[in-house]
Amino acid sequence: MKKIIRVEDLCCKRCAVRTANKLELLDGVFSAKGDYRKNVLLVSVGASVTDEMLRDAVEKEGFVVLSVEERKGLFY
Repeated sequence: MKKIIRVEDLCCKRCAVRTANKLELLDGVFSAKGDYRKNVLLVSVGASVTDEMLRDAVEKEGFVVLSVEERKGLFY
């Protein structure tokens, strides 16, 4: 399943990469990629990963999560 995590003020490329790397450390997260220009993190997860787990991991990195949504198309 693919998810989009919308974040408030993902300030730079380094922050986006660091946060994506932290998400990839969670069990059940297959891949993660950050786009700081659009303030989103794109993740591919297994069924065992909840939206709350993703939200908590991003908030531990110091960012405010606006929403966690299912990714429906090729683009966000």
